Amino acid sequence: MEPRLKILLSLIAMVFVGADRWKVSAATCEFPAVFNFGDSNSDTGGFSALFVQAGPPAGETYFGAPAGRYSDGRLIIDFIAEAVGLPYLSAFLDALGSNFTHGANFATAASTIRPPNITLSQGGVSPISLNVQWYEFHDFLRRSQIIRNRVLTSVMIGEGGFFAQLMPKEEDFRRALYTFDIGQNDLTYGYFTNMSTDEVRAYVPDVLDQFKTVIKNIYDQGGRSFWIHNTGPVGCLPYVMDSLPITAGQVDEYGCADPFNQVAKYFNSKLKITVQQLRQELSKAAITYVDVYRLKYTLITKANKFGFVQPLKACCGHGGKYNFNRHVGCGGTVRVDGKEVVVGSCKDPSVRINWDGVHFTEAANKWIFDKIVGGAFSDPPIPLKMACQRHPAH
Repeated sequence: MEPRLKILLSLIAMVFVGADRWKVSAATCEFPAVFNFGDSNSDTGGFSALFVQAGPPAGETYFGAPAGRYSDGRLIIDFIAEAVGLPYLSAFLDALGSNFTHGANFATAASTIRPPNITLSQGGVSPISLNVQWYEFHDFLRRSQIIRNRVLTSVMIGEGGFFAQLMPKEEDFRRALYTFDIGQNDLTYGYFTNMSTDEVRAYVPDVLDQFKTVIKNIYDQGGRSFWIHNTGPVGCLPYVMDSLPITAGQVDEYGCADPFNQVAKYFNSKLKITVQQLRQELSKAAITYVDVYRLKYTLITKANKFGFVQPLKACCGHGGKYNFNRHVGCGGTVRVDGKEVVVGSCKDPSVRINWDGVHFTEAANKWIFDKIVGGAFSDPPIPLKMACQRHPAH
């Protein structure tokens, strides 16, 4: 064969091999399970199982009844599960009807990253902080495999076999997606315990050190794909604006309390640095940082543009400037003209952003998810379905 023809054929072969390799690297991930850690923004029933059920009208839009979520319907974590082709996550703490074949949800409402030093009744903070969620996960990993692999006696084989089918496979822990949405309560907890803004900012590094420890612990157990949300604009939430002292000069042009949002942005800047450090230290991890703050603030401040109304008012609430009363929440009862009236939802939750003064409606959650799923608000900018792949961060 002529030398020049050999060279040409070799070059063509290299192009096809390179293209084939590119196809492999660009292939979407197949996550067999999702394990979620967080607070009420992603709680699918943990707090309800542990303390008190999120009662009606919660869940009315999608589930038709309370479903352990502090919203009228689905949360962002539900849309994540849908997008990767998995069922909605059962709460680890829920003993009734749970199926953990495709993952588990360790998030509970009112949870913080840093362990609280007060009780739930004293300060409204859950005892199920992120380190406790890690302990739960570690125990779940170990015990689920004992259940799957146990040598069953002939008497137990029927019952034991059934429970084994509700547990994830051992290899699924390595191939799973690990999602995180937590940190909001660490910031508001400081303010609700009379800390100054400087004091809240001062403990952020310690909070993130503890977050970093949990990520490393999961990595040591085989976790490789991490999807981490930053925290949202807490200064735009009715429960913050109604409950904490705010001067007129601290309110921005959209009606949000700027000092609280600035603290959230500070937290997020430090969280992003923490993620960068984790990428350097965990060589086999794919870690995606997702900027939900920018999306939530955009949605709230430009609500009309996106088909929403009254962005700073709770849909399910009662009284005051923000339709929020911290003493009587969504689903509670109030006396109006001598009669007891249930605090119900607004006429059309599909055009509202805030559900109950603290959490978002299904419509808002869906709007946010639709923006993040493609990777436009991620660092690195990769879609959810490619979150198992390591890419250079921006």
